[in-house]
Amino acid sequence: MVQFAITYGNIHGYFSIVVCIFGIISNILNIVVLTRKHMSSPTNYILTALAIADMLTMSTYPIMACYLYIISRPDCDGTNHSKEWMYFILFHNLFIVTCHNMAMWLTVSLAVFRYIFVCQHAMAMVMCSLARARVTVMAIVGATILICLPNYLMYTVIDYGKSNNMTSCFWVVSSEIAVRYPAYEMFVRWLFGVVIKILPCILLTVLSTLIIIAMHEAKKRRSRLLGMVNRASDHDNASSEHNRTTMMLVLVVLTFVITELPQGILALISAVNTDFFSRVYVNLGDLMDLLVLINSAVNFILYCIMSQQFRNTFKSLFVGKYFRPFFNKNPSQNGTSYTMVKTETTQV
Repeated sequence: MVQFAITYGNIHGYFSIVVCIFGIISNILNIVVLTRKHMSSPTNYILTALAIADMLTMSTYPIMACYLYIISRPDCDGTNHSKEWMYFILFHNLFIVTCHNMAMWLTVSLAVFRYIFVCQHAMAMVMCSLARARVTVMAIVGATILICLPNYLMYTVIDYGKSNNMTSCFWVVSSEIAVRYPAYEMFVRWLFGVVIKILPCILLTVLSTLIIIAMHEAKKRRSRLLGMVNRASDHDNASSEHNRTTMMLVLVVLTFVITELPQGILALISAVNTDFFSRVYVNLGDLMDLLVLINSAVNFILYCIMSQQFRNTFKSLFVGKYFRPFFNKNPSQNGTSYTMVKTETTQV
């Protein structure tokens, strides 16, 4: 396990920087597309907040990766890290943990909103309004900061080299509180292993299952109503777009579960077995970081694949202006042309 950590650590900096650059750009594109006036909806409001949280999660990582994995080394073996850099590393660690936790619970809220819309449609107009989406996002931001407060007290920066009779080298270590009160450190590990990792994954898995079952039942009912005959109509098109939107959101949720659940399980075992934490969890830290970054970067691809409206809006904003002959156009009254963008209420 140690050899794997050393081998992968040699390439982690380059991999993570590439993923972060793509992720930051793609999330900026997500924000631009989802905030267009005709795209306004409760779901898109939460998706926009999710894109911001994902972008912030990756914002400081390239700086950290460039310094710690390319310019220098992630240890004090022959490297003299300054106090300023280590305080930046400490800030970076706490910042991305907070932002990623916001993204986790925003994903849970997205699944809840879609579950209500698909499975409790009569309640959706009241419970899934734009105003409630705004309140939900603000509540998640505030609650996440409060939940992460115990983690802020877990670490500090010391001159590791001086304390070990070596050349001066500052490093991030467990704080005096964590060392003096082992129960506190155990509490934080349980908090982040269970409450912030495993619990969201369980909720997302259950909600996704219920949504998929509800969609399957709705499809069977609709087939019976149509007499097993395919009818081309506006209602059919709207229903198809609605189903694609729902499946897209389910894929966003399941991607999150796939990348987060293994980390939650490892964190849970580490909370029980401290040897496992030092022998396994720490050595897999860089790989788990990469999974988090990939999860934060892939939503743009899922939106483009699954949502026709997202694709149309993206084309009209960034592609149609330069490659207009390749896309369908409708003439306007003054003889000019424009790309049509669908504006169904069941938006992305």
